[in-house]
Amino acid sequence: MGTYHPLRDVPQRHKYGSGDVLVVFGELFQRGYANGIVDEAKKAGMKIIYSTVGRRDENLQLRCLTSDELREKEAPLVNVPLEAGFDLEPSKQGPSPVDQLKGIKLSHWESAELDFAQVEESQKAGRIRFRKAVQDYLVQLEKEIPESANVLFVHTMAGGFPRAKVVMPAANRVFKGSGPRYFSSQTFWESDIGRLCERNFQEVTGETLYHLLDLSSELRNKIEGRGRTVRYVSYGYHGTEILMKDHYQWQSYAPYLQGWAKLRLEEIAKEFWEKGVQVSVFNAPEILTNSSGIFLGVEVSLYPLIRALKKECENKEKVDRLFQACEALLLEEHSLDELLDGADLYFAHPEIKKLTEFSTWPQHNFETQMNLMRDTSSKFLEIHKSDKELIVANLSEVVFQACGRLMIDRSQDLQSPVWWLGHDVIAKVFGQLDA
Repeated sequence: MGTYHPLRDVPQRHKYGSGDVLVVFGELFQRGYANGIVDEAKKAGMKIIYSTVGRRDENLQLRCLTSDELREKEAPLVNVPLEAGFDLEPSKQGPSPVDQLKGIKLSHWESAELDFAQVEESQKAGRIRFRKAVQDYLVQLEKEIPESANVLFVHTMAGGFPRAKVVMPAANRVFKGSGPRYFSSQTFWESDIGRLCERNFQEVTGETLYHLLDLSSELRNKIEGRGRTVRYVSYGYHGTEILMKDHYQWQSYAPYLQGWAKLRLEEIAKEFWEKGVQVSVFNAPEILTNSSGIFLGVEVSLYPLIRALKKECENKEKVDRLFQACEALLLEEHSLDELLDGADLYFAHPEIKKLTEFSTWPQHNFETQMNLMRDTSSKFLEIHKSDKELIVANLSEVVFQACGRLMIDRSQDLQSPVWWLGHDVIAKVFGQLDA
């Protein structure tokens, strides 16, 4: 979709300060991308306003956070449940999509049939519920924003796997399966369960940005009417450029079924950009997070970041310290160079090179590719001293901190509704992160 638009140069430092506000639209959890931009806002002294997706009670009713739960969160937090999606939303006849899937066994997932007229009713009801929640949220949010503040919204909504018992075991076969446990992602995607996933991914990942931009127009106009700025940034994924030996090459993880929802995210940003709204989706590199653990091999593309840091980062002492910390995690008879050589072989393999065509994204999996990705991931993990302390955890922190810096700096002069953050610009800004 569209034209590949990478951010090549490090932007000028932002001018946000103690009188300005960062609004986190979506709940902040540990080891996620958004922690990077929150850390940058804290360094600048910005007021950070948090939000929550809420919780479900024993009857699956959506509720606010309790006082005990709020004590575990940073404040201020607007305690309006912003859970998106519709998998638990009753249709007019009563059953939710998850109700329709009750009793479906893993052995019969492919033949499961859903009443999509009811699914559509649930989808519409979920959308109405979410928009009402956003309206209530914005009323409370406005009370927390000083009149003199510039405001930066960071949209963090993503995911949306339906919470039926059969879904995640089937998805695990798609993302991790091999041999008789291998599932084709295309077969899964074309099944009724896959069609439900696609709709729910769209509502959670894409349409939440639409609702935020649409419903916050009155607040945006008020703030801009006071001579202040309102900017919106969002986390996307659409493949990443990595350094393969001596050149940067776009590549992506497959099967990334949320990819179609990420495309919708880009479309929404472009639509509102054309209306004059300052919004950008930043397509970030792959990292290993709590939520990405389902994606077998997603971390393999992190290893080439080592080579990019060597090439691009001017702070050689900081790079050396990082490399020493990473090398210390490996068994004594192994090295970072061994990992890099293995990554080169992996990305040069004909089966993996099929995933380096930008125009074909998102791609489905195929068995030989999944076997190669699983074997490569396992081989790299096996040469660590402990599976609890991984090099990719260190590299993931580099990525999300660098993304946070790049996004907050670029937000004051967005210039484009969609950006790609590759390993080159991540490496360039890495040496400046302590400044």
